[in-house]
Amino acid sequence: MSRRQLTQKQHAFLEYLRDHVDQHKVWPTYREIADHFEYRSPNSVTQNLQALSRKGFLQRGRNGYALVEQTARDGSIRVRGALRGGRIEPAPSDRLSLTSLFPDLSGFHALELDAGTDRTGELGDARYVFVAEGDVAEGDTAVVIDGGRLSIGLAADLTPDAEVLGRYAGHAGPYGIVRADATTSASA
Repeated sequence: MSRRQLTQKQHAFLEYLRDHVDQHKVWPTYREIADHFEYRSPNSVTQNLQALSRKGFLQRGRNGYALVEQTARDGSIRVRGALRGGRIEPAPSDRLSLTSLFPDLSGFHALELDAGTDRTGELGDARYVFVAEGDVAEGDTAVVIDGGRLSIGLAADLTPDAEVLGRYAGHAGPYGIVRADATTSASA
């Protein structure tokens, strides 16, 4: 995606679009844009939309144009496409967020780990551990502190001194997000 320099007019046009979407939660009509900038022709609107699209600030889809943000205010990121059979196709969703990975975040929390946190190898250089609150059943994978060391393990295998923090749901670090799957957690 090319992020070439915007002209002053293109910058004003982009800011108008962002402000309108923020305030009204819908894309402005061609007429609203033309009236705002006092354009005599809707062709001027089209030219500006195309220029912003070429420069990577707008994306054109089936439903028209949309703003392209690297990171949205809600913490989600843009999904560029879906890799299928060695080809990139349009993505089934526009944004990816924690709720995309963990559909029900109620009862979840994260623990931030600093570099000095003593931890077992499976947590490697994790920066965060995702924990599901509630009872930990015998077959669940738990997040525990045992002897001052953070680890994950099957609830049935824990020592009596281990402090159970909750069910393991995943962890994240510089490599990305690791989500517990059905083999590591019964309810992740």
